[in-house]
Amino acid sequence: MASVTIRVAEVNSTQRRQEDFARTNSGVIQHEQGSRKTTLERHGHEGWKQLIEETWLGQLESLQQYVCELLQKNEQLRMELMVANERGRLHRDARN
Repeated sequence: MASVTIRVAEVNSTQRRQEDFARTNSGVIQHEQGSRKTTLERHGHEGWKQLIEETWLGQLESLQQYVCELLQKNEQLRMELMVANERGRLHRDARN
């Protein structure tokens, strides 16, 4: 029968290495999961920012279109008013 001698220091050293390995691996897994979550959050945040930017750009384009339409309508009304004022002036001059 063979005898095996196990020293207490070797057992403690082996246990520590296993615990360190478990801690290191769980830390890596947690870090990788955290990185993935952060990456997903970042992509989600970027997507959200892009959606907001696109919405604002759409609103800006609509406002620009409305302003152009108002300016055109204002020009049209101003021209009609000038014509009406000119007719009124000509009519007054003709009566006098």
